[in-house]
Amino acid sequence: MQGMPHFSRLLRIELTIYRIRNPLAGINKRGLRFKVSGFCQEYGFQEEEEVFFKGALAAQNPEDYEKLEELTELDKYHLRREVTRRWHHPKDLYYAIAICSLGSAVQGWDNTGANGANLSFPAEFGIQHKPWLIGAINSGPTLFGLLSAWAADPINNALGRRGTIFLTGIFCVFPVLAQAFTQNWWGLMLCRLFMGLGMGVKISTIPIFCAEVAPASIRGGLVTSFQLWVAFGILVGFCSNLAFYRVGRLAWRFQLGAAFAPAIPVLIFIWFVPESPRW
Repeated sequence: MQGMPHFSRLLRIELTIYRIRNPLAGINKRGLRFKVSGFCQEYGFQEEEEVFFKGALAAQNPEDYEKLEELTELDKYHLRREVTRRWHHPKDLYYAIAICSLGSAVQGWDNTGANGANLSFPAEFGIQHKPWLIGAINSGPTLFGLLSAWAADPINNALGRRGTIFLTGIFCVFPVLAQAFTQNWWGLMLCRLFMGLGMGVKISTIPIFCAEVAPASIRGGLVTSFQLWVAFGILVGFCSNLAFYRVGRLAWRFQLGAAFAPAIPVLIFIWFVPESPRW
């Protein structure tokens, strides 16, 4: 206990030393203009160069933007509102978050379907006395999800956020439906492995998409909502399992296949969401 003040002092010093430095700090306006101009020419934003320059100035001086002569009163008004009216933003932002939240819920539901199906599909395929095999089938999406997550970066670079979410959404429709029609355990295993290919990339993309479209003042809350909606999908998945429980020996087919439904609107409406600023 006597060493606690000394430890706290050292911790504060270390935090000060390793504090993240503003990457635009120390650049004069001329140099900043040069960097902005180069960025706009490289990515085809020449017509918006003045807007990017104002944004760079505000990012360079987040606490003193009121003193910037380059910003109009309207610019400063909207910058103030990011703090004073944190949740008052365009409908497009909340529409994008809603679609991403639905995509997150799909993730939870896909993972939960197997919980109810475990009660009947092992007997259907005669593997009820092979718990290791049942466990492997259940964990199939996670096994391949760990592998496919490494492909998230190149796929995002090639297709953008919306294109990636659409592509991975396909793996949440067709393999999910196909597993409801399988006739043996290895067919079910293959379907669940293919599900994992899409789920690993999707779970790596949706939170990043939310972070890129959200203002800094509410970014943490919106990105964290990803996990909230995954949990909501798990809840709905359990409700679906219960609803189909008394269907009979085919209950597992409905419990596994029902998760395709929420993925359909994601595939359709993701194209009506504004793309991330990175694209």
